[in-house]
Amino acid sequence: MDKRAVIASFPNLANDDKFDITSPETPDYNCIAWAYQMYNNRWMQPPKGMYIPQLDAVTWWPDGVTEGVDISCLVEAFAKKGFEKCDTWEHEQGYVKVALYYDPSTNEWTHAARESRINNCWMSKLGPKNDIHHGSPYTIEGDLYGEVYCIMRMVDK
Repeated sequence: MDKRAVIASFPNLANDDKFDITSPETPDYNCIAWAYQMYNNRWMQPPKGMYIPQLDAVTWWPDGVTEGVDISCLVEAFAKKGFEKCDTWEHEQGYVKVALYYDPSTNEWTHAARESRINNCWMSKLGPKNDIHHGSPYTIEGDLYGEVYCIMRMVDK
């Protein structure tokens, strides 16, 4: 995708000075896996009851975490990793942050973004498409990903 195509899907990026496409398209991983642990070799999603991509990707979900599309399942998965809800999306020294997105009309999770350690910005993987940087988790809210449900942080190891 080029920048115009991404902005067509996420109009708030048009005014985001930190917006940049940072990788070629790849179907090998999704936003959840990227935000969870920067996995670039799997789709992180429950193996049952959800859309399974028609790709050659490996799907994975953490053991012992409730499987499902409800946003609470995604919060539980990130909590198992060591993330906890916090009050601000802004950088805090010693922590890495994620933003979890959902569709408020269905309460289903849609996306996850991760704070970047460089350039004071956020990173997102756009499904089987590109990785991007953006200035805040809120610049990609809209029709495709819905709204930020919560921000979570974990001690940066």
